[in-house]
Amino acid sequence: GNSRTNPLRQRVHGMLAEILGGSHYAKISALTPYYYEIDFECVLDGNKKPISSMTRTIPLDDAERIPFRYDIKDEGRKALPSGAQRIALEFLDSKAFSKDSCHLKGEPAVKKRHLEMLGYRVVQIPHFEWNSMVLSTKGEQLEYLRRHLYGIQ
Repeated sequence: GNSRTNPLRQRVHGMLAEILGGSHYAKISALTPYYYEIDFECVLDGNKKPISSMTRTIPLDDAERIPFRYDIKDEGRKALPSGAQRIALEFLDSKAFSKDSCHLKGEPAVKKRHLEMLGYRVVQIPHFEWNSMVLSTKGEQLEYLRRHLYGIQ
């Protein structure tokens, strides 16, 4: 669908590029093992320096030849230098939450658990936080993303 290039994704991709120092550090709508689609994927090395997606791309036709049950987990880990961490950045719209609450529905919660099992640190950004008045300026949005990306509480 055209959700890949929605304005929010484009804006956030630009901000991630600013934070990480280049757009090639943030992969937009990445496909993970087991065919989960995530909004953004980045990889930080042990010193929290970004690793370019250029240097770690599996050619798609190879990926397609991999049988579904193939455990890509170990492959993916080998490809990363030791100490490096994959980060999955997800925007959660209102569909991800139970009606009138901040409780995640089953599906996004399961997805998060699966991604964590695959070695990702999962950053989920709820729509009501992102759209809140607190994050009304670009500077505040950048700071929010930076904190979540680097795991600064």
